[in-house]
Amino acid sequence: MCPLPPLLLFFLLSFHFSIMPAQPDPVPVQPFSLPASSPPSTIPAFPEQSNIAGSCPLDLPDELFEGVSRACPSSGHLSRSRCCPSLAAWLYSAYSDTALAAAAKSPAPSRPSGMPVLPDDSEACVDGVEKALRARGLALGRLNDTCDVAYCYCGVRLRPFTCPGVLAVAKDAAGRWVAGDPDVRRIERDCALPGLAGCSRCLRSLYQLKEGGGGGGESGAKLGRERDCQLMGLTWLLARNRTLYLPAVTRVLRAFVLTPGGARPLSCTLAPDGMPLAVDSADLYDPDASSSPHLRRRFVPRSPLFLCLWWSLSLLLLLLHLS
Repeated sequence: MCPLPPLLLFFLLSFHFSIMPAQPDPVPVQPFSLPASSPPSTIPAFPEQSNIAGSCPLDLPDELFEGVSRACPSSGHLSRSRCCPSLAAWLYSAYSDTALAAAAKSPAPSRPSGMPVLPDDSEACVDGVEKALRARGLALGRLNDTCDVAYCYCGVRLRPFTCPGVLAVAKDAAGRWVAGDPDVRRIERDCALPGLAGCSRCLRSLYQLKEGGGGGGESGAKLGRERDCQLMGLTWLLARNRTLYLPAVTRVLRAFVLTPGGARPLSCTLAPDGMPLAVDSADLYDPDASSSPHLRRRFVPRSPLFLCLWWSLSLLLLLLHLS
């Protein structure tokens, strides 16, 4: 049999490479950004702050820890979009009872208009968080000697929320948190809806929670606590029914994490620039589901090139046969 012509060999190789599956894209991992300074140590200006800061009981739910350990592996790099929403939902759920107790005990101390929000000592919770993670076998690397992943990388702040007058909460005779505010009933309804559409409705309902019930949240926004009212709403949902509201809370937290500059995400769907803002909670907790399109082997669409090479090869084989 005569050797193949060079031209035919070229087309055969081209055809072979055109149908090979593409290599999976690398996992997009955002690098750690070292903070300029460690968390501030401050002296509480009010007795209420000192009482809250002095004890930070965390009811860390064991049933959520498996998802946290999958999203935040001890070895390797951490993905902010996977680890931080799962870790934040776990911590805010653990902190929800403490946060609501602080809100129900007494409103935030009044301050003159235009004065900054006073600091507090409640970041002592950070030490308890790290100890709890290590006790469960999850040792997340510290960014430096004084700052851990939850505080510096994910921005989780377990402190009293400066959003007075939003949720008038109290405990009933059975020890359950109750609130009769219309805003509370709205976020309970909207945040129970499934999927990304439900997450977007939940997000819009959370934005209607404003300090004092009348738009006073603007002062908090100028002072770097623009999401305190929303976080107060999320902690209420987690305290109310952790199992029901965890998917929506996780999606909302992911939207906050992936929105740059502290801006307000308007929905949990794709942003105008195509940046994903939220996913199903299964994508955060299931390692197989969370492999995402970036890791799936796929065939690159090359249909025009494929057809061209196919017809060229067929024609060459026909000419070779006739000769």
